[in-house]
Amino acid sequence: MNPTYLYDVDDTLPVQRGLIYGLQWAFIMFPALIIAASLVVGSLGPGHGDKVRFLQLTLLTSGLFTMVQTLWGHRYPLLEGPSTALMLAFILLAPLGLPAIQGGTIIGGGLLILTVLSKQLDRLIKLFTPNVVGVILILIALGLLRPLLRFMIGAAEIHPLPKGQTFLISLFLVLLIATLSHWLMRFWKSVSILVGMCIGSVVFLALGQLDWHGLLSASWVSLSPQWIESVPGFSWPAAIAFACAYLAVMVNTLGSIQSIAVITDTGRLQTATHRGILVNGVAGLSCGLLGIVGTVSFSMSPGVILANRVASRFAITYCGAILLVAAFLPKLAALLALVPTPVVGAALCVGMGGQVGVGISTIASQKIESRDYFVVGLPVLLGTMVGFLPGGMFDALPGPIQVFVGNSLIVGIALVLLLEHLILRKRKSSPATSK
Repeated sequence: MNPTYLYDVDDTLPVQRGLIYGLQWAFIMFPALIIAASLVVGSLGPGHGDKVRFLQLTLLTSGLFTMVQTLWGHRYPLLEGPSTALMLAFILLAPLGLPAIQGGTIIGGGLLILTVLSKQLDRLIKLFTPNVVGVILILIALGLLRPLLRFMIGAAEIHPLPKGQTFLISLFLVLLIATLSHWLMRFWKSVSILVGMCIGSVVFLALGQLDWHGLLSASWVSLSPQWIESVPGFSWPAAIAFACAYLAVMVNTLGSIQSIAVITDTGRLQTATHRGILVNGVAGLSCGLLGIVGTVSFSMSPGVILANRVASRFAITYCGAILLVAAFLPKLAALLALVPTPVVGAALCVGMGGQVGVGISTIASQKIESRDYFVVGLPVLLGTMVGFLPGGMFDALPGPIQVFVGNSLIVGIALVLLLEHLILRKRKSSPATSK
């Protein structure tokens, strides 16, 4: 499947349009970066982490490696940001102290680089059949249901409206953005998400739900006085946990690259996979030295691209540059944080809805057999179910195992690979049967 885009994957953009598209992506991306910085600082306990420093360095690394990936790495329109698997490992290992976490992150990133250089990735790539890629696309969208719901009911807002009212406004914005994406033409279609987010922000402003204090009080320029918090140390539990977490990062990045290739360009897939995971490894070394969460290729891009019809990787490059600049300009960071979470949730909901459609289309591109209903259906159902399990359910398990069983995407990918290639693999027809 290759949809028609206003800008294709390698098309360059006029600067003014690149900035607009980049800002559109940055508004979608920014809440995830704030949440990541807040969670890891909170896990270290009082007096052991500076939230401003963490947010600055998270913006810096996310922006920098987004630019590196789109210009040299996988060269696909994919964002780079803090990995959920690595964030979980960071939080679980917080009692060991930041030096142990830094050392574990460096070891995990180094192992990822070693895996690429030893040319073991080619075996993994062959496992990604249409069933596997389609399931990954659907799982990515359904795996976001819980955070999407929290966004759309305004659970993260400081002074929220009644949840029912907030959800209805967010639902209206979902339909509005989808309508704009369908009926607008050319440039306006490509910024339909940004237009919808602006309208949504105005609605919340009229309801008195837009907080300007953060923007007005933010300074223009800020430089962190301390880049490296502490010297990395070594701990066996941290080394093992982050080795497992980076295996999850590798699977996550493979799924993200495979899913974006389906709607853009599959010709560069092999080179893109090697380079993309190599850059993830280098990012692990850098983030480990800085003492923050390592990055992964985010998987939300296909749905958003289908909504705005801009597949150019350079639009994501501009987003990376905006995030990089925001690391040193708190006023810009405050502007990105100004959009209410229900509005961000509505924009993501539109994108993920399109992504489910792409997943179904990918699975249907082959001849469907009876086995395929189970190969596709069970991982989607069980993987989604994991995302709704009660928090702390796996606390009794070792940390490395928690990294896997607590991640709906990893569980779903493991199940679909197991069913597709082992338990329900296709039967080889004998010569007599074929005849």
